[in-house]
Amino acid sequence: MTKSNSTKKALVFALLSTLLCVSMLIGTTFAWFTDTASTAVNKIVSGNLDVKLEYATAWDETGEPTAWADAEGKTLNFRTADNNTNILWEPGCTYKLPELRVVNNGTLALKFKVEISGVDGNTGLMKVINFTMNGMELGTDISLAKGATSDVLAISAHMDEAAGNEYRNQEITGIGVTVYATQDTVESDSNGNTYDADATVDFIPVSTTEELKNVFKSAKAGESVNVSLNGDVEISNNELVVVNEKQSGVGVGVGDINIQANGHTIKTTNNGTRCVKIECSDTVRNITITGAKIVSESTVGSSSSENRGVQIFSVNNATINLVNCKIEMKSNDYSYPVKIGGTSENLTVNLTGCTLTGANCIESFGKNCIVNITDCVLNSNYGPNATYCGNGIQDKNGTNNTYNIKNTVFNGANAQPWQTSATTIINDLGGNVYNTTLTAE
Repeated sequence: MTKSNSTKKALVFALLSTLLCVSMLIGTTFAWFTDTASTAVNKIVSGNLDVKLEYATAWDETGEPTAWADAEGKTLNFRTADNNTNILWEPGCTYKLPELRVVNNGTLALKFKVEISGVDGNTGLMKVINFTMNGMELGTDISLAKGATSDVLAISAHMDEAAGNEYRNQEITGIGVTVYATQDTVESDSNGNTYDADATVDFIPVSTTEELKNVFKSAKAGESVNVSLNGDVEISNNELVVVNEKQSGVGVGVGDINIQANGHTIKTTNNGTRCVKIECSDTVRNITITGAKIVSESTVGSSSSENRGVQIFSVNNATINLVNCKIEMKSNDYSYPVKIGGTSENLTVNLTGCTLTGANCIESFGKNCIVNITDCVLNSNYGPNATYCGNGIQDKNGTNNTYNIKNTVFNGANAQPWQTSATTIINDLGGNVYNTTLTAE
């Protein structure tokens, strides 16, 4: 073996097994009933999507799959041509997963796409690993009739020949292959078959903390991220990072982000934890959280261990929308439902229909930021001191920030609606109720 080949062989990587999971976006069917029609309607039955992912477990002498099993929850390994799964990765190599197929067990035609999700560890290694499926780029929409089974799907991973020594002895884990499915333009209503033409397959249902974290970790530049939370999740150690482009590389170049919480809870019991972190980004984008209950159950807070609901830290040029959210900090001290910190600048934050409970409901160290507060309730649960706590709005450390407030209630014994700096602008747009026992500074 040549010296060059020896160097390439020295580039040994542990690309761990791939965990496959199945996700789908359920299409909604609307039906109307009436008792005034002159002819009877027999019945109305809504359709459903039911997608299943299977993997090959046996092959004939030509290598064609002969047996299949349910892939959900299984761990599948990359393998060599002679079916060896104890492999080492090096530049130029290509390894394959067992063949996959998608089965449509539902009553509606669907379209699906396959994506790589998850990824923990040395995530930079993914820059030199290229995934393809049947020779085409992952993420391509594929149509599948009701009751049908897809063609065999062969996923390969190829390591770039140009990968250098900086990629030696690295490891990535937590990789997932996820199928996203939605209804297709096949069935017709009375006007044709285009009523679901706008159905997209980029809406990601999640039910666990790990799934929610992995959505943001695996988001691709130039794409929007739409998430539907289907269960309560618990956060520890500041782990839920929606965006942090400059430090952890999460959300680099990603488009708009939309989190539909559907009334579910994102909570922590740890002291000093930030429940939802939006950080370190200059990208112009909208980030929207709707219908979330965000709770810090910690009852201890200090200046070195603050409890925060939504942390917006060193974010510039973005628009953050919090809609119909309930954000509650149980601690009476150093607890902030919404904290705008770091070097955040030229930021717009819209709070609509939210209830915030904390020492300072909204605290900002930002510059040239606009905060619009409409139809909200701000409950300050701590008496004010000279620097920090006991305010609906704390902008004493902000610079040139503007607050537009409408139809909002300020509550709090020994509290006040706001503390401001010399450059803060407060615009009372009407309909506000001030139930605090102290007046604003």
